[in-house]
Amino acid sequence: MPKNYLDSLTNTVLSAPLWIQEVVFLDIKKHLEENIPGSTDERNAHEVYPVFIPEATFKGKKELETHDHNLDFNIYRLLKDIIEGKRIVDITLNNFWTLEQTSTYLAFCIKNEFVKNPENSVISASIFYLGNEIRLGEYVKRLNKINVEELDDVLRKQKTHNEEHPDKKIKIGEILIDMEFVANNDINKIINMKEEAKKRYIVPSTSAPAQNTPPEQSNDLQQTIDKLTKENNLLKDKLRAIFNIQNKNKPQ
Repeated sequence: MPKNYLDSLTNTVLSAPLWIQEVVFLDIKKHLEENIPGSTDERNAHEVYPVFIPEATFKGKKELETHDHNLDFNIYRLLKDIIEGKRIVDITLNNFWTLEQTSTYLAFCIKNEFVKNPENSVISASIFYLGNEIRLGEYVKRLNKINVEELDDVLRKQKTHNEEHPDKKIKIGEILIDMEFVANNDINKIINMKEEAKKRYIVPSTSAPAQNTPPEQSNDLQQTIDKLTKENNLLKDKLRAIFNIQNKNKPQ
């Protein structure tokens, strides 16, 4: 399998005649515009989170070398990919993660200064929102759609309403729309993005039709995933054992 698993999917399209590529492009563009309005606008290209390339700090590079903090093995996998200059989409697919998982690990690294916080407010907000570090209201604030005072007002209205109507609780998104801070389409887009981030996508290892794939090859991908999982668990156990021995040998 290619080192960058996304290549196998992209190359399947790019190997087709140009007239087919054109139709695929138009179909995808239409689909994106229907589900994420404005996403194909070139002005917003720098705000597309999956193509963002994170940057490790000196502290992050040192941690990858020394493992001083004995972190979750996935954090070290993330730091390694970041130092190699991979995009978020490549990091996610190569490790068989969901975008939510990648965002969770990345948010942790940013909070602990292993990775630089993106200067772009949209990218930064997306990381912390999809990584479950902030909620919808804070996310909208970080997008500069509302300010701190307006967010406080929204939260007060939600609390008051839910206390008065415990059987008909209202979500913060509904209040944002009702107060005309955010359009209904924008809220739907944000909620859809959150749900989509929870989905895992495994790029097919071959572009050949499924009916022509021998049974023994059809299980290759699952076997690879199982093998990687076992190897990761073994490495994690070994690392913990090493660090425990080192800690015991340290002078008190």
